[in-house]
Amino acid sequence: MLFSSPVFVSFFLPLAIFSYFLLPFRSVTLLILSLAFYAWGDPVMVWLLIFVIVFNYVFGLSIHQSGRYKRLLLGIGVAVNLLVLIIFKYAAFIVDNLDILLRQVSLPEVPVPHILLPLGVSFFTFQAISYLVDIYRRDVQPERNLIRMGVFKAFFPQLIAGPIVRYKEIAGDLRDRTVKLESFSAGAERFVIGLAKKLLIADPLSIPVDVIFRTDAGDLSSPLAWMGIASFGLQIYFDFSAYSDMAIGLAKMFGFHFPENFDMPYTASSVQDFWRRWHMTLSRWFRDYLYIPLGGNRYGQVRTTINLWIVFATTGIWHGANWTFLIWGLWHGALLTLERTKVGRSIERWPLVVRRSYTIVAVLIGWVWFRSQNVDHATGYLYALFFGGFDGAPADILRLYNPFLLSAFCIGAALAIGAYPKVTGIFGCRVASGEASDVLVASSLQEATRNLALVVVGAIALSAAAASTLQAFLYFRF
Repeated sequence: MLFSSPVFVSFFLPLAIFSYFLLPFRSVTLLILSLAFYAWGDPVMVWLLIFVIVFNYVFGLSIHQSGRYKRLLLGIGVAVNLLVLIIFKYAAFIVDNLDILLRQVSLPEVPVPHILLPLGVSFFTFQAISYLVDIYRRDVQPERNLIRMGVFKAFFPQLIAGPIVRYKEIAGDLRDRTVKLESFSAGAERFVIGLAKKLLIADPLSIPVDVIFRTDAGDLSSPLAWMGIASFGLQIYFDFSAYSDMAIGLAKMFGFHFPENFDMPYTASSVQDFWRRWHMTLSRWFRDYLYIPLGGNRYGQVRTTINLWIVFATTGIWHGANWTFLIWGLWHGALLTLERTKVGRSIERWPLVVRRSYTIVAVLIGWVWFRSQNVDHATGYLYALFFGGFDGAPADILRLYNPFLLSAFCIGAALAIGAYPKVTGIFGCRVASGEASDVLVASSLQEATRNLALVVVGAIALSAAAASTLQAFLYFRF
């Protein structure tokens, strides 16, 4: 069930809100609603989710209570969570590549397993691993209430595509939460903004992106190839940040406070800065549970470089079982390594506009690997970017981008590279107050204009949803 679908907005969300506020035992209500939400799109795999909840609940308590076997229990717990991920996400990829080697030495091939990929498996397994590690480190106490543990793991706003919420970030909300009018209003507003980003920018841009990436790379002119990858860069940003906005907004409506996941990444002045702003909960996860345990930057330049490459290779593979994702991760690892050398110090002296342009181009080149189906397709597309020529480019672009799609591209680009805070600032701003509730600071005219704009944008977005084929969130497959 998509957050942007009419069935979610008109049926499931109102049902969830009324059930939560009218029925007793709110945590039980949330857990039932969350399991029902997951079962709607993945009815068989809901049993896998229940297994993950119970397994990590038991192992969390065991790790906390154990003495001499604590490290062993942690190892088993992490291994089982990783095994879930490997079996469901990487089994076919591993067997496929094993068969290539077996063919080289004339040995019988292994049948490729066809296993359904559970929705959000990468997210809820990483969340589970962080929970066990934090208990082992004594950063948190284990959750002793199985219902609250179930809500932590299965809470429907963040279940399928994040943000990757750590237990310690919402432990207080799990035990005691209140929903004030300001917080509920801020959450609803955030949800509408995410809905508009998804339906009015990300989904429309998917149309030319799909056509361009289905076109043989040899038939692409350089301008059309750049237009295609720039559109994908905007599509994936507005798609994933829209989901994060909706998840954070929904959480506020139920009294939870999720961490932010994006901070204007296309305004970054370096690739390192980009990763401080893009999918921030994942970046922090790899920093705290892989990079720092490997030694971080504490053991010299060579060791730091190796650690960076390990982290970004893992980041790439985490996104998908394909060599293109691994190369995408290694591309970013190489750029971060470069930025730690004299070249990086030279880049720091460039004018800000040049540094931002370098970062955007570097990220877009990486997106070629991320979006392409295979290595051959990616190398062909990269060739088209730089050597595709210009023949027929204006006509091809205007053929694929009608006025609405061209407007979506231009508006999306303007918002992504810095206009968004200025546009929202016209309508006032929200500031943290009290228990992290968002209070609107605006004049009466600004507040009225803000509310009217939200109603209009929300109505247009819902009309677009009803009139078109909805696109699944890109990160659902990760």
